[in-house]
Amino acid sequence: MSERAFKLCLLGIGLVALLGSGLDVMEVDAAQYAGMSRDMLERGDFLKLYFRDEDYLDKPPLLFWLSALSFKCFGVHNWSYRLPSILFAFLALFSTYRFAALYRGQAVARTATLILGGSAAFFLMTNDVRCDTILTGSVIMAMWLGCAWLEQGRGWQLIGCSLAIGAGLLAKGPIGLVAPVIAVGSQLVLTRNWSRVRDPRLLFGAIVVGLLLLPMCIGLYQQHGMYGLRFYFWEQSFGRITGENRWKDDSTVLFFTHEILWQLLPWTLFVLAGLWQSLRSMIRKEVLPEYASFLGAILVFTALSLSHFKLPHYLFVIAPLFAVLGAIGLHGHLRIALGRMHIILVLLLLLVAISLTYITFAEDRWPFLALLGATGIAGCLWIYRRGLERGLVTTSFLVMVTIGVVMNGHFYPHLLRYQANAQAGQWAAEKGLGKEAFYSMQISGSALDFYAGYPVQWISNEVEARTVIIPGVVIYTDAAHRMDLIAAGLVPVSEVVLPNYPVQRLGLKFLFPAARDEQLAPRYLLEY
Repeated sequence: MSERAFKLCLLGIGLVALLGSGLDVMEVDAAQYAGMSRDMLERGDFLKLYFRDEDYLDKPPLLFWLSALSFKCFGVHNWSYRLPSILFAFLALFSTYRFAALYRGQAVARTATLILGGSAAFFLMTNDVRCDTILTGSVIMAMWLGCAWLEQGRGWQLIGCSLAIGAGLLAKGPIGLVAPVIAVGSQLVLTRNWSRVRDPRLLFGAIVVGLLLLPMCIGLYQQHGMYGLRFYFWEQSFGRITGENRWKDDSTVLFFTHEILWQLLPWTLFVLAGLWQSLRSMIRKEVLPEYASFLGAILVFTALSLSHFKLPHYLFVIAPLFAVLGAIGLHGHLRIALGRMHIILVLLLLLVAISLTYITFAEDRWPFLALLGATGIAGCLWIYRRGLERGLVTTSFLVMVTIGVVMNGHFYPHLLRYQANAQAGQWAAEKGLGKEAFYSMQISGSALDFYAGYPVQWISNEVEARTVIIPGVVIYTDAAHRMDLIAAGLVPVSEVVLPNYPVQRLGLKFLFPAARDEQLAPRYLLEY
């Protein structure tokens, strides 16, 4: 792929991220973190974390610091909340390119970058923004600069690696250190570059990391005492493996095995090929250009699989390494049969996207259907003219970017209309309802608080409602509690009905308009 074509592909990734940046933030995590960032800015206290005015001890502060700073610079918007994380996502692309180019050359580096940027995981991490997007950018940057320092020994590389490790630790805890150490350490051990271990500048790197963590540690100690420090450095991450952490679920060690398959779409076959190629080479004791991508991906994947609590987005941290493996597999194992299987997979994804666009939301669908159809035709013509090997990456990437445009430009804007908490909060803000004029009865939600502009006060029953209802007050509630209020004689002057669906747990039935109404649980804004 030429440099010009590569840059155009990067612009395509930017277009998808731009379209997604203005979407409503999604419950549960993203809306909560956006609200906490806004509250941090309003409090002016950047050392301590609060959620709904109560002490918060779960995630480190970097996402909140950066989003609060973005709010201060640009105002409180959907896009300003996402902006720091999107920048870190593109840092991940840059670092993936540099990491792959360090050992594998420019062609593999460009392919790895496009595999990451054109994957389902990348679209999700720039849309439903949580701590993992910043973590991913920090970790792959630390891996790139750490490996570059092993090879070249330049001081700025060690400092950059230390800064990236510090950012990863501040983004999501010890995994920000463990993942780079596993990848870079694997490279060091297998290349036997022991002189780097004796380099006195390592101490300076450790000091840089410690200085970055100092403000967070001060805040943790002031707010939670020694337990806050223990929670952060041990229980929050390692405690999920030992079972000490309170977060547990019933997932098995195989949970991430199927998750990684769809997150890496449409490049999954080449990632598997790259994994097999690397494993076979290591079994045969062949000398590899680098070991960090394979062992870093496998060992971190194993560690995550041993956790007693798993969520799909935990895998984002090693998505860049899998992208490098995918590029290795594509350039080293591109056989006609594998290439044809990949193209069939890409065309199936395109057909699914066309079907969903046609079925789910009828409004404004035809321009997007035309775009998808034109992309399919253009991709087929491109492969026909350029050949399978030369046209495969460009066609696959073009299809994925088009699907991303349709998702962020059409599907999500319609889907998020059913997130009633966000709609209610926006309605309250548009009406100028302050904290003493807007209440929720037996309903809460992070999106409600974020868009209202404050933690919305909770009402338990109609007895409490009677004490706050005066002319101009609005109560947000569900159908059952609306009936309780009316039965108690608290009849609203007017009401607004909002369709509600848990969009973060999207189910198949909701996608079909004929069955959608029975999936909805209406919410009500009762005006008194």
